[in-house]
Amino acid sequence: MKKKILLLFLLLFLLFLAGVVTNLYLIFQTTRNLDTLVALHKVEIIRQELVINVQTVQANLYTTGTSFGKELDVIANNVLKLENRVQSCGSCHHAPSVARGITELQQLTKQYKDALSYFITSTADPKRIKRLQVVAADIGDTIIAKSQQMALTANESLRKKTIAASEKVRKSKWILVVTLVFSFLIALAIAIYLIRSITQPVSELLMATRRIKAGELGATSHYQGQHEFKELIESFNDMSLTLKETNEKILAQMTRNQTILQTSTDGFALIGEDGHIVDTNPSLCTMTGYTKEELVQMKFADIELLESQLDPADLLERIKEARSLVFQADQKTKDGTLVAVEISASFAEMEGRGNFFCFIRDITDRKKMGAERLRVQKLESIGVLAGGIAHDFNNLLTGILGHIDLAMRNLDPDDKIQGWLDNAKKASVRAQDLTQQLLTFSKGGKPVKQLVPIAPLLKESTSFVLSGSNVRCDYQLPENLWPIEADKGQISQVIQNITLNGAQAMPKGGTITVRAENVTVEEGELPPLRKGEYVKIEFIDAGTGIEKKYIEKIFDPYFTTKEDGNGLGLTICHSIISKHNGRLVVESELGAGTTFIIYIPALKEESPHESAADRPTEVLGTGRILVMDDENQLREIVAEMLKYLGYKADLAADGAEAVALYIKAREAGKPYDAVIIDLTIPGGMGGKEAIEKLRQYDPQVKAIVSSGYSNDPIMAEYRKYGFSGVAAKPFEIADLSKILHDILDH
Repeated sequence: MKKKILLLFLLLFLLFLAGVVTNLYLIFQTTRNLDTLVALHKVEIIRQELVINVQTVQANLYTTGTSFGKELDVIANNVLKLENRVQSCGSCHHAPSVARGITELQQLTKQYKDALSYFITSTADPKRIKRLQVVAADIGDTIIAKSQQMALTANESLRKKTIAASEKVRKSKWILVVTLVFSFLIALAIAIYLIRSITQPVSELLMATRRIKAGELGATSHYQGQHEFKELIESFNDMSLTLKETNEKILAQMTRNQTILQTSTDGFALIGEDGHIVDTNPSLCTMTGYTKEELVQMKFADIELLESQLDPADLLERIKEARSLVFQADQKTKDGTLVAVEISASFAEMEGRGNFFCFIRDITDRKKMGAERLRVQKLESIGVLAGGIAHDFNNLLTGILGHIDLAMRNLDPDDKIQGWLDNAKKASVRAQDLTQQLLTFSKGGKPVKQLVPIAPLLKESTSFVLSGSNVRCDYQLPENLWPIEADKGQISQVIQNITLNGAQAMPKGGTITVRAENVTVEEGELPPLRKGEYVKIEFIDAGTGIEKKYIEKIFDPYFTTKEDGNGLGLTICHSIISKHNGRLVVESELGAGTTFIIYIPALKEESPHESAADRPTEVLGTGRILVMDDENQLREIVAEMLKYLGYKADLAADGAEAVALYIKAREAGKPYDAVIIDLTIPGGMGGKEAIEKLRQYDPQVKAIVSSGYSNDPIMAEYRKYGFSGVAAKPFEIADLSKILHDILDH
């Protein structure tokens, strides 16, 4: 477009220049003609003066010597003037015919001068003077005649040249007018073209801009411009479409942000710098109990935040200074209840004004989970102690039960000491139950899981506890209950403990409702449960209920409100359910009864048919048995028990000694038929390392793992570690005989 404009203006300049040059040429021609006319007029004037001079001389010539005649010097003076006129005309530029006439006139004038000179200077007789006078007069008349003839020629030429000059002047005027008009028209055409070429695309762009201003984002111009305007319009269209796309993205982002705010489970409040609430989301309304209309009429200071270090006004100032702040508080709702919240607030400028952006999260469940984790940590801490105590106690019980068993077998059945020993054995078994409870929630314990049908287990366990009491159960158990994956003994213990709690809460009797159903839990629905299938079990009693201040403590170790309680029952229940990846919660209201709710992972499989295991009986045998245990008394009592059963026993204090004895005996040709290995040897080689070395030497070794940690992972999965059998302490002679019989006969 720039080139086109430059070319158009160059064309206009050339046209104007051509007109100017043409006019200048005509003006120069006209001026030259006018100069010629002026020269001709000058010649005519000279000629007239010449004629007048000649006539004057002629008149003086004929009057010389009379009273009317002039002096001879006057004639001489006129002759000189006549010569000057002729000479002055001779220097002009004329046409050839005119020039020839002027030359002839100059010659006649010279002759006339000579004749007059003769006449003036003549002193001869009168006749001669007369003759000279006649000659001069004739020459003068000839000059006059010649001048008149030239005048006629000059006048005709002057007339023609005047007409030609006038015509050229007229033509110059017309050419000048035409040039000016044509230049104006060309300039006008160029101006119109440029206006259309420039203003039309600008107008189109202006119209598109107005459409965008009116809200029609993405408006484009359909004008097909050229050169730079084409590029400009295309750029404008691209810009408009980009603006529309960007605006749509911004609107979409704003919509997403608004949707997030509106659907967020966290409350949101936009608070002005003066403390007034400007905007909220539905979650905050649900959290506080106020409607949005009520909240936007309030100030931040109107919302009570208890247990915070600063009052609301000071909090806003602190947030403004720090630019962001996170703090926790108990927020009082409209109905007066307290909700534990975490407020994440920040201060920022928006639209030239300061604003506080507050996100309020309900952390009630988080606090409960924190309390739950703390409770678990307490359980784990005490579990370490309980596990150690149970281990040592089980070792002692093994010795006690072993000695009682041997004593009872070596006494007369009618001896009264048999009754005392039997009571001692029963007391030891009860002590064994206590250590089992301690081990249940000890750290490192792992339930031995199997597929268990829950309905029969619920009926069996609750009936056993309530047998002989004035409390009965109302079972609401659908037939399609999923089986659970659990340690049957541990879950039975949980059911019995909770049922016993319910019975003790109703000393005058009553009914415990036992309800179960299949449920599917979504991720995050019931922390800490994972997504999956569960069996939900409820135990509902109509007892005295639990005070609110005790609800959070009932699962704590050794916490009890019963005079004869030890505070371990519900703690053990909680530990068992946690190790089964389940959930145990309690709901209670003083005077209205208590509900225990259990969630246990389930499997959508048919429960396998179970057969009751026979109680172990004594089975005598023969062979050599190697016993490894770090406690001397325990080694000796086990040796006595083996001797009673018919076996020969050798003893080792740790794993290294046991491995050495085993290799020595085998190399001597007297191998051991079985090895009983204690799992834990303080300061020495334990059972796990010992079995590895034994299996490296003899892959067919038959080893029985024994430990006071009856719920150790190795005890639960002993075959995985290379053992052939397991003997949990404390064990009786009958238990030991059956284990040996099982592994030696296979």
